[in-house]
Order: sequence, then structure tokens, then C-alpha cells
Amino acid sequence: MGDTEENSTTDDLDSEALFSLFGRAHTLDLMAEILIKSDPPVRFNELQESLDISPNTLSRRLDELAEAGFIVRNSYDEIPPRVEYEPTEKLEDLKPMFLEFEKWLYKYDLAEEFALLDE
Repeated sequence: MGDTEENSTTDDLDSEALFSLFGRAHTLDLMAEILIKSDPPVRFNELQESLDISPNTLSRRLDELAEAGFIVRNSYDEIPPRVEYEPTEKLEDLKPMFLEFEKWLYKYDLAEEFALLDE
């Protein structure tokens, strides 16, 4: 069975820290990938391949999102090791925002690289 690492520290984040996290490179893309584009749970390699992010950056962002309580990290004692990520309720609650943001991107012809909805 897997070990679940879930931190619910978003209550400790003030708005400045939260927007700082959201403004970091690849954070919103990663949140959208875990929340909408992929079928949870999603593995590290799947995220890296899908988003074309360096392993170090991806690892940092995943750690930050887990620490902020947006994702759950499940690790399994297997060979090779398996780690999966799933959205928490806090991230699930942002799904309408991501979908509305995509509509806005389409409205202004900016959605070329940011397709969340299957069409």
C-alpha cells in the first residue's frame, strides 16, 4: 500500500504567499494538468512528459503544492519506486476558476497552448 503525504497548510498562507506560489513558473499549468487534463492519480513522469518541465523544477513545484495543501503525494514501496499525485478538495474547488479562465483565453484568442476542455 502507499504512504500518503497530505499537508493542509493553505490556511497558513496569506494572500501574498498564495499569489506568489501561483505566479511561479509552471505552477498553474501543473495544477491544471493534475486537476483537469489528466485522470488522477498522475505520475511524476507523466507530468514531466506532458508539461515538458525539468525534473528539478517539477519536483520543487510538486513539493510546494503538496505543502500548500493543493495535492496529495502517494508513494508506494515498489521497485522501481512509484509516486502518484492527486488533487485535494482545495484544488478541486478551483476547477470552475480554471474552466472560466480557459473560456476567457478562447474569447481573446489566447488559448493556443492552454487547452483544458476536450473539444
